[in-house]
This record gives sequence, structure tokens and C-alpha cells, in this order.
Amino acid sequence: MRVVVTFVLTFSAFWAFLPGGVGMANFRKTHHGLIAQLGHLCWWILLLVHPLALYKIGFTHDGWLWLAPVAVMQVLFFAIFGRNVSTL
Repeated sequence: MRVVVTFVLTFSAFWAFLPGGVGMANFRKTHHGLIAQLGHLCWWILLLVHPLALYKIGFTHDGWLWLAPVAVMQVLFFAIFGRNVSTL
């Protein structure tokens, strides 16, 4: 089961990095100031929480508790900041 969760979290990390980065760049083009900085901070937190969740799942017994927050952060980030993932 840990192999499946590791695969899903790794795919989720790449999804947050590539389409999330493009979505964040597009968001920062259309929004300026504090909201753009808040979105950028949320993107970095999203990127940093994936390796932490992978570590917790691999080496601790309570690591399964990290799955729900990562999933919620991913959905909220793409619903608020990363909606426009177009490269055009």
C-alpha cells in the first residue's frame, strides 16, 4: 500500500510543480500585489509539503494523517490560484 501512496504523492508533487507553476505564473500576470504574493507562498508550501508527507509516510507510523491535508491543499490551490494552466 505504501508503494501506491508513494506513487500517487510523487505524481501529485509533479502535478503541483509543472501545471501548478504555469497556473501560478498566469495568476501573477493578471493579479498583482499581496494576493499574488499569497498565491506564490501557497504554491511553495504546496511544493514543500509533498516531500514531507513522503517522509512521514515512509518512516513514521502516523504518516497516513498527512494524506488528507496534502489532498485538500492541492484541490484548494488549483481551485483558487492555479485555474489557468494554459501555456498560450
